[in-house]
Amino acid sequence: MPIYVVHYDLPQKPDVEYPELIPILTRLGAQRLTPSAWALRGDMSIAALRDDLQICALPGDRFVILQVTDWRTMGTFNRIDEV
Repeated sequence: MPIYVVHYDLPQKPDVEYPELIPILTRLGAQRLTPSAWALRGDMSIAALRDDLQICALPGDRFVILQVTDWRTMGTFNRIDEV
């Protein structure tokens, strides 16, 4: 199963004011790495993941979704290899 990293920049509001964002990420099994980056392992395509998250986005929000094959972490909230 691929591992994805989702990073976002939400200039209008903090993510805690997005009532659907964190529930969608946690429903997908994502774990928070940093205040604005999450990692998850899943069978969905990267486009399907983007589509799931797009319903939360406000104008000006930026999301980057990466599929990763190799990584190292240091000082993150959760280790990506535990995803």
